[in-house]
Amino acid sequence: MIRLGVSLPALMQMLGHKDIRMTMRYVQVTQRDLQREFHLARQHAMQHHHIPELPVSSPLSASSDLPGIRRALAATRHLLEMYRRQLQDEKARRKLQRLDKRLFNVVFDSIDSPQAEK
Repeated sequence: MIRLGVSLPALMQMLGHKDIRMTMRYVQVTQRDLQREFHLARQHAMQHHHIPELPVSSPLSASSDLPGIRRALAATRHLLEMYRRQLQDEKARRKLQRLDKRLFNVVFDSIDSPQAEK
């Protein structure tokens, strides 16, 4: 029944067991079952973590001067935040939040720095 897609709690109720350990006595897990579940979990994980894409800017709008770098950092911080909000893992979310804070400090420090003269 498990191989046909019936969940373990549903099977437990169908068999009339009050304890999951009793149901587990009758369930035989093979190597093929483990591999199938592993691959399903990997596919499921890939679907949850969609990485947003930056719109491709034209070469004319991209610039290597300080305002262009600030715009690029702002776009990076925005994408980083969009991705961070999708994550379920709290540890990864905190790491990305720290990275965002570092990028913010770079932008903030660049405001005080004098621009290179042409």
